[in-house]
Amino acid sequence: MSRLLSDFGHELPSAAPALHPPKDARLFRHVPPRGARRPGRGWASGAAPVSTWRMTSEQAPVLWPFISTPGLPPTGAQMGIDLLSGGSFYADPLGWVLDDTVPVTNPNIFSLGKPGRGKSATTKAFCLRMMDFGYRVLVLGDPKDEYEPLCRFLDVEPFAIGHGLPARINPLAFGPLITGWDQLSAEAAQGRAAIVFARWLTLVRGLVGSQRIGEHRVPFGPTDEVVVKAALAHLTGYAHGNTRMRETTIPHLWRLLDAPTSELVAQCRYADERHFLDDTRMLRDALGQLVSGALAGLFDDHTSIDWTGPPRSSR
Repeated sequence: MSRLLSDFGHELPSAAPALHPPKDARLFRHVPPRGARRPGRGWASGAAPVSTWRMTSEQAPVLWPFISTPGLPPTGAQMGIDLLSGGSFYADPLGWVLDDTVPVTNPNIFSLGKPGRGKSATTKAFCLRMMDFGYRVLVLGDPKDEYEPLCRFLDVEPFAIGHGLPARINPLAFGPLITGWDQLSAEAAQGRAAIVFARWLTLVRGLVGSQRIGEHRVPFGPTDEVVVKAALAHLTGYAHGNTRMRETTIPHLWRLLDAPTSELVAQCRYADERHFLDDTRMLRDALGQLVSGALAGLFDDHTSIDWTGPPRSSR
């Protein structure tokens, strides 16, 4: 056909020959899991019990490049065995943070594990051993009464708070921040007051917000913050420029809001006392629950607990 067409001046189109580039040599040669089944190639009749994992050095820093980091210094309480080195493991969280040569920036510790693996026993051993190094122990909430034997071993009686019990915790206590207040300069006193009032507002917000109206929590908005902060400033004497602060309580705060002074009403930018009482009704009722309502007997008086000394446990 091509010759016939060429006699009449026509040529059939021809396909260009395919060009196959040369293949690069293999960097790695695939080998079956049991090896090549040829003499001298290490063939095994059974497969090795191994699994393949793919990860980066960021995900496995202790495995790459297959060396372990230096161990922690032997300071603090001896708690067990270091599985990497086989030596003793010591725990000293605060000492690690204060030592610039140790790459630890946070002294907090989490104890994680399945039930029955010894988390509580390890924690109690840690508390007991760290007391020899100046650490103080405070157990906030002991629902299983696990720490009572530890406290009684150290001649300390755990305290309990609740309805009908004598112990009280005052959320509006100054704590150690009251020490030396009258010796502070005006600027330093203002800075310390900002810290104290911010903490108190957080506590009052939590106590008020822990109560519910149906399925919703009792709101505590910016206006409530202004009212509570102004009332606390009046009760402690900070609003009048006193150098010695008075400790106040939730009942004192509730009574002042329930019978506000004209100075407090004006400072909170209310038109009159009636306007103040109408706008703060929900706040006052929530605080009233802490004084004479369902939540009475917990935070309605000055703190009756000595926080200093050996370990303390509450429930």
